[in-house]
Amino acid sequence: MPQSGLRPSHIESPNMTSIDEAYRITYITLDDLQLHFETEIAVTEEDGSLALHRTATLPAERQALRELIREEHGLQASAA
Repeated sequence: MPQSGLRPSHIESPNMTSIDEAYRITYITLDDLQLHFETEIAVTEEDGSLALHRTATLPAERQALRELIREEHGLQASAA
């Protein structure tokens, strides 16, 4: 997995063992006016369980996801 640029200070859990074992998960919802982003970091704890921690969605990630959605919407509109 590519490095996300996260530093341990971005993680709220004191039990996290390694930032290299973390995965970012971003959920996107759309209401009548705008996109909403919610990001969690999934980490494997020492006992093997998976823990989810809320975190801010990085500005660059929001921008990249917006562009991807615009491109996909444009492709779908062209096919119709």
